[in-house]
Amino acid sequence: MGTGFPRLFAASVISNLGDGVLLGALPLVTAGLTRDPVAVSAVTAFTWLPWLLFSLPVGVVVDRVDRRRLMVAMDVVRTGLMGTLAAAVLLDALTLPLLFGLAFAMGTAETLFDNGAQTILPSLVPADSLARANGHLFAAEVTANQFIGPPLGSALFVAAAAVPFGIDATTFAVSGLLLATLPGSYRAAIPTERKTLRHEIADGLRWLWGHRVIRSFALGAAGLNITFTAAASLLVLFAQDELGIGDTGFGLLLAAMAVGSTGGSLLAGRVIDRLGSRRAVVTAVTLMGVTLLVVALAPHPVLVGMLLAIVGFGQMVWNVVAVTYRQTVVPDGLLGRVNSVYRLIAYGSFPVGALAGGLIAEFAGLRSPWLFAGLGTLVLVPWLARALRTL
Repeated sequence: MGTGFPRLFAASVISNLGDGVLLGALPLVTAGLTRDPVAVSAVTAFTWLPWLLFSLPVGVVVDRVDRRRLMVAMDVVRTGLMGTLAAAVLLDALTLPLLFGLAFAMGTAETLFDNGAQTILPSLVPADSLARANGHLFAAEVTANQFIGPPLGSALFVAAAAVPFGIDATTFAVSGLLLATLPGSYRAAIPTERKTLRHEIADGLRWLWGHRVIRSFALGAAGLNITFTAAASLLVLFAQDELGIGDTGFGLLLAAMAVGSTGGSLLAGRVIDRLGSRRAVVTAVTLMGVTLLVVALAPHPVLVGMLLAIVGFGQMVWNVVAVTYRQTVVPDGLLGRVNSVYRLIAYGSFPVGALAGGLIAEFAGLRSPWLFAGLGTLVLVPWLARALRTL
């Protein structure tokens, strides 16, 4: 799959392990500051808000600069931000406004890094190996980010609250060093005429909106992200207050979901071969919707963990199909901008979903966002079946 791919893969594993540790520790430190569902969900909202605000100009930047250098720079920035969070926790100086600010700054850096990472992959891997490479990357991401990292992060938080954030800072530094060793230049392979920022953004918007399948994937992802994030942003309170499990148990729920996500990443190719891309996507979304409804009614944490594993499996099947199709179809010179428009639509919905979940839980209880997630996901199924009929 190319000589540069193993380094990208190693950097992804290491940084995702740190992110997983953060995923397990951040909700716990937030819940220690407040029990207000709206405030807890606001941390998730601030993390994803930059995708709504900056996605379009970020796409232009990614198509103009060397993508490897951009990713290294963002790893340096994220190292500093996580170091700041670790120091604030260690000194007992963390406040909600500071946490909101750090979440927003991390999200901003990630808009640049993640767009660069997804855009650089076709330069490292032959087109006929993209699906396999994406599967490996997604498998590594969920194994480190969701399976190993969260229970480790929650356990470390219980032992020493500042440690997981210091580990995350270290992983970003190591990731940056690995990426810096990639040889060569990683600007857009197809030169484009230099235009104004507004015109270059418009090119990406027109291309995506004019392509029925990719437009449908973007709108579908937005709907799915709103519904799922409404519930997932409050998982820490759901686990503690409804299921009656502690900090470590919360980490184990995240790990259970990661088991399914890992399976989905590794088996997505076989599922697609057997069902075809369209049927695989529609089946995965239907399965997710039904499962989320059952989570809302589930009385036992073991059952919830098993259900979350099924949700994780379905999400990874969707991701592998959507990302591989986009990398295959979009011209390299437009890939950064089209990715940015896609993520504006898809990821810009995360803060909307997080705040919606907080408000729903505030008025109707912590199980109600899961009902909203399940019903909202199932509503999308008939539309997706029609919209992706040419996939």
